Amino acid sequence: MVRLGVSPSAVTLSGLVLVGASCFFVLSTRRVLLFCVLVTLANLLDVLDGEVARASGRVSPFGSYLDAVCDRIEEAAVVLSVAAVTGYWMLSMVVLVGALLVSYAKARAAMEAPISNLEWPDLMERAERDVLYVVGLAASQLCAWRPLGHDLFWWTLACLSVLIWATVVQRILRARRIIQSRGLSLGDRGSSVHIR
Repeated sequence: MVRLGVSPSAVTLSGLVLVGASCFFVLSTRRVLLFCVLVTLANLLDVLDGEVARASGRVSPFGSYLDAVCDRIEEAAVVLSVAAVTGYWMLSMVVLVGALLVSYAKARAAMEAPISNLEWPDLMERAERDVLYVVGLAASQLCAWRPLGHDLFWWTLACLSVLIWATVVQRILRARRIIQSRGLSLGDRGSSVHIR
């Protein structure tokens, strides 16, 4: 890709397009196993964009920003599409809101204090969420086992809900510690302070 002159942002946006096409596919056909394959390929593109940026010397703040925004869009699209196919709306919304808050908890803390990405090695980051989600979804299609009357994907969503919300709490506690130890004073933040 570097030799062909493909930009990291083009790789990022290709992943977004592939996820969108995959979601349209599963909504149209209800072919969940093939959807799992397509989403896994799209997630590989998500890993590739950073590698292309580093290998080509084209790492940029906007590229990182675009990647993060596309990640949130992709995650929401996948969860909403699968909820429409499986009917597991309530658990899916608990997972989705938690996943978005995992990201927001770090981003918002960074507005209050200088924070390195290396300081956030949390329980359920996006890669872990994606793997567990897709494996659970595929397993529910391949195995008819229904513990306590629920299929394996229902149990996957329940497990994800607990783990993701534990990660939200973990990040809030870490943010509290970091902000209290190195946060900007009210005067330094000026107009960025919002009273809610």
